[in-house]
Amino acid sequence: MSDNQNFEKIIKKEKRKKWIKTALISGMMTVLIGGSVTLLTRNIIGKQMQKQADQQIEQFNIEDLIYSPNIISTSQHYSLTAMTRSTLSSDREKNVDGYHVAYPEKSVSFNLSGREGGNDISPNIYTSENTKNVNIMATNRKTQQKEPIFFNRAYPKWYDKQQKKSKLLTPIKPTHEASTLNDLPNTLGEIAITFDKRYKYDDILKMIPKNVMINYYWLGLHTPRLDTLSGIDAYIGLNAKDDGSGELVDKFSDELDSNQYVGYQGLKKALQSETNKGVINDIDVAKDAQKQLAPTLKTAKFAGVIVTGRTENLAKLDNLSYVYATNVGVTTPIMPYQKPIK
Repeated sequence: MSDNQNFEKIIKKEKRKKWIKTALISGMMTVLIGGSVTLLTRNIIGKQMQKQADQQIEQFNIEDLIYSPNIISTSQHYSLTAMTRSTLSSDREKNVDGYHVAYPEKSVSFNLSGREGGNDISPNIYTSENTKNVNIMATNRKTQQKEPIFFNRAYPKWYDKQQKKSKLLTPIKPTHEASTLNDLPNTLGEIAITFDKRYKYDDILKMIPKNVMINYYWLGLHTPRLDTLSGIDAYIGLNAKDDGSGELVDKFSDELDSNQYVGYQGLKKALQSETNKGVINDIDVAKDAQKQLAPTLKTAKFAGVIVTGRTENLAKLDNLSYVYATNVGVTTPIMPYQKPIK
């Protein structure tokens, strides 16, 4: 073999080595860059999803405070269903004179842009009409238990003054269901009481009989234009302490996280931050509720309460002078191994 041939062979061998080396380096760089981009993308997506989770948790806390008539959230948890999609859930229950009655879970799904949807479904509503009024009943879609109803006292008078009644819902006849509980012995029940007018918090504590438990205070409606039927899924108020005292908390604690809302002052803060409930019959229910607020709990007034207790005690509530309407909610049997609070 000539020197020229050897030289050409060496050159080809070196070129091959150089090409392989370049290919290896290029491949490694592609892997490194691709991995870095993937890691960076995951990091950005993760931070954005965490931001959305924090926002949804805050909104959950707002809704748990202001839209939960005797509905208590016992825990919150969220799960990542995809890299850019997650679900936030809340386990809930009702307090019926110390008995913990299961209530359907609430959940929302969200992505990088915000909330996608949820399962907080409106109740089934049944109406029957006679010559003058419409009667009403609401039930939970999952449990089929009754949902307690409050009444807008001002709507019937406002309705009577309107000339174009064809576009309006006929006023709902105030129910007086408390007395029916006489036929349900050895049972605990839940009753929504609509007062004949708004009363101060301190007065309500004295007014309500001591043998029933105050669970919830309904703020009521400022507008007369929202009918009882449309307002069923938009009650705004505060749950009382679960010890049977019927007491509320006034101040929002500065020691709590910024996304936690507690007490009467927390209700004010929550209503200012509320964004999801929207408008019902051209009425922003959160803004309407703000018109009902007082500077402090001591001067606060409420349009109704939810109370729970033994059916024989609840049955007497219709006889009270300040009662405009009573409407039954959930009921549960008394068990020999568990004593009610009242």
